[in-house]
This record gives sequence, structure tokens and C-alpha cells, in this order.
Amino acid sequence: MKAKTLVMKAVAAILIGAAPAAAQNAAPRWSVSFDLGPDMAVSGDVHGAGTGTVLGLPTQVGARSYGDIYGPGFQWSAALGYAVGTTGEVRGRFTWSRLTADRIQVGTVAGLPLFGLFDDYTELGADFGYRQYFTPADARVRPFVGAHVGFVNVEAITAEFTVPDAGVTISGVDFYESSTVATFGFSGGAYFRVTDRFGVQGGVDLRWRDNLKAIDGLAGTGLEPINDDSSRWSLPVFFGATIRF
Repeated sequence: MKAKTLVMKAVAAILIGAAPAAAQNAAPRWSVSFDLGPDMAVSGDVHGAGTGTVLGLPTQVGARSYGDIYGPGFQWSAALGYAVGTTGEVRGRFTWSRLTADRIQVGTVAGLPLFGLFDDYTELGADFGYRQYFTPADARVRPFVGAHVGFVNVEAITAEFTVPDAGVTISGVDFYESSTVATFGFSGGAYFRVTDRFGVQGGVDLRWRDNLKAIDGLAGTGLEPINDDSSRWSLPVFFGATIRF
């Protein structure tokens, strides 16, 4: 009986001693990530094509894409993640991006070149998604794919139109009001584990955004419909670091 009691006490001592060690060696489940990189337009128009009359003169406007008017932009994001199983992760993320506009020719007025300069495109968003890794948490390299849904708020956008050859400038033309629109997307990349609690990552997002709220700043010109369809796809490329705890 005494021997049995001693064995039971020994087993209990081993289990009690092993519990803290197991907890200490468990892979961290929470993570905080910070990423930044260029945001490149894939498709979508800032304005479409149309024909109308400006200042009593025949005016033609051609479609101009986000890439035409803004070119590559910049995006920054911060995300909170929680590991699910050994290869999954749910993530909540905040994003901020800005695209800077260039003055470009958008059409003609009475055959003379018509130029447009738009406000910078600035958005702040939040999304929720899932990331699937292809290797376990202790792997040195962890390729992943993911998907997310959310919303972004885009600041109001006005435009300035000029006909330099005629010395004409029309400023403060309302184009889009401040808009909160739906977004979704897909991502892929790789995480590189430096330690159990720190790593770096890189990848790409493919993101869609719904139409902005149009304002008829060109009311009475016949060009009102040119800003009715402003949804777009973009391809942010990101690089960053992750802390796990």
C-alpha cells in the first residue's frame, strides 16, 4: 500500500511540474502585425467618358482610370490576429492609404485640351478575415493565403479643370462626397519566423471597393453621368513585421 501511495505521489508531482513547462512551451496564439508598401491600381475609372457643353462650348471627356490619374499610392496597416489550430488565423485589420493625383488631359473643349487635377485619394478602413498557412507554427517559412471583408471611408474629392489655351480655370468642382463603402479581397504571401515570438512577412492583396457617392458638380453640362461608376480593384504590395504573444 505504501509503495502504491508513493508511486501515485510521484506521478502527481511529475504532472504538476510538467503543466507549467507545457504552458511555457505552447506556441503563442495572439499576434500584432504592421505592414506598409505601394498600392497599385488594377482596374476602375475615376470618371467615365461623356459629351456635353461647358461654358457654352462643345466638350468631350475621355474615361480616365485610377492608374491614369493617381498612379501608385502608399498603404499602411495594423492587424490583430488569433491562431486557430496549427495553421489557421483569424485577423482584424485597420488600413490607411493615399494616392496622389497628377494633372492630366481629360478631354477637349471646342477642340482645345482640357486638363483635370483631382484631390488626393485618401481612405481609412477596417476589415476582418482569415489566413491559412501551409506549414505549422514552428516552421521557419510559412506561406499563406487569406481572404477578408470590411469597409473603407474615402475622403471627399473635388477637381479643378483648366483649358490653358483659353485661359480658363474652373476650381472646386464637387466630384465625390465622403463615402463609406464595402470592400473585400484576397491575399497571399509568406511569413518568415525569426524567433518563436517575432517574424517578418511580405505579400500582396487583391482588393475591391464599391462605388463612391457621386456629386453632380457638373450639373447642367450633360457630363453628370461620368462619375456614376467608380468601383475599383487595387493590388497593395506589403512588407512588415509580426510580434506574437
